[in-house]
Amino acid sequence: MMLFDDRLDNMGDDSSVPQGSRPSCRPADHSADRDDDDQPTSRDIHHDPWLTPACPALQTLAATVFEDIEHNSPTPPRQRRDATERRRAITGNLIASLALLLLYHPAGTRLAISARNGPTTRYDRPRFSREVVTKLIGSMEALGLIIRQRGRRGNQRSTIEPTPRFRDLMAGLKLGTRPIGRAAGAETIILKAFTGRGRSKLLLDYADTPETIAMRADMTAINAFLREADIKLDGRPPPVPVLLTRRFQIEHPDAPHTFDQHGRLYGGFWMNLPKTQRHLLAVNGEEVADLDFTAMFPQLAYLEAGAALSQGDPYSGIEGLPRAAAKMGLSALLCRRGAMRRLPSEVREAAGKEWNAKRLSGALAQRHPAIASMFGTGLGLRLMFTESRILVEALRTLMERRVPALPMHDGIMVPRSKANQAVIAMIHASEEIAGARLPVVIKG
Repeated sequence: MMLFDDRLDNMGDDSSVPQGSRPSCRPADHSADRDDDDQPTSRDIHHDPWLTPACPALQTLAATVFEDIEHNSPTPPRQRRDATERRRAITGNLIASLALLLLYHPAGTRLAISARNGPTTRYDRPRFSREVVTKLIGSMEALGLIIRQRGRRGNQRSTIEPTPRFRDLMAGLKLGTRPIGRAAGAETIILKAFTGRGRSKLLLDYADTPETIAMRADMTAINAFLREADIKLDGRPPPVPVLLTRRFQIEHPDAPHTFDQHGRLYGGFWMNLPKTQRHLLAVNGEEVADLDFTAMFPQLAYLEAGAALSQGDPYSGIEGLPRAAAKMGLSALLCRRGAMRRLPSEVREAAGKEWNAKRLSGALAQRHPAIASMFGTGLGLRLMFTESRILVEALRTLMERRVPALPMHDGIMVPRSKANQAVIAMIHASEEIAGARLPVVIKG
């Protein structure tokens, strides 16, 4: 079993319709600094320019490699000190990234690095020039430390992987439990725009407002608090410090920059962990309790409609329709714009051949007449925003009580001894944000 495999974190935020356990909306989203023609393959992980060597042994290796590069590279007679420090920082980042490959990913995994230049935005690490990155990769290749595959036309990413020589250098290091760190300053409030059906979203730069400044301050505090916690999976700490982000969406690139659509939290390795492996999680030495708002998405839709909360299980009661199909189908109808012409593949697979889009839509409208008028209106992204506000409010409350909580999209995981405190915090947060005390269940 490969623990801490973050390829899913790097490659997507599970915003494609729907994936069974939690509501989501089309089109599929991707990590903060990706675009449509710039995607790594499923075997690659995306380069994170914010990684740094965190333990003395890895820092020493990075310094040694940097000295070798400087010794073997022609330099102008006069050189600015900040240019040298920039190269030193980028070399450290590449060493940390290669160490991440070796320590936490299957053999053969490669690092995908964009060679595309463009204007610097708030998402870029300052003084982290693509041109300098490319030159240093060439120097490390000349030293026999990496193997580089250059990007082809239509895919601007090159990939690198460590050579046996680099593996030998790593093999002799005493790295400790937290060898890789993260430089401060990475953006946590991310804004994207739809660019067309089924395509990745465009990453947008934006001007700060009091709203974005306040949201970023919340994320900074939550990330700092979780980094202090003792979080382990099967006895091992995560490979890099926690960096949770909130991701917002607008309808198209020219639309006003607003922050009231989507807003869900991403970036925690535990978010992609199969339910069958959650028992391996421990926080501050305790097994976690997995807490979930019950049927949160339809409950929020009922509140939006000004109707009483749905009684009973909103995903049951439709003859011949499996619960999983009803759940995914209801999410799809709330998320999409326009009538459903065909069933999403996941819904079709769960529902069976006897169900089509018209029949499913009609059955769910009959089961939920109070919210049927909202089907096909694209309400889902606003519901996600409300959901995210509730989660952040609960996290803030628990942080004040010194209870570390690992957020999911519609729930959290906390040390088992803190489960009751967390349930109360979640219910109070839902009342504060949504105006109703949404029910919470402790799963498993």
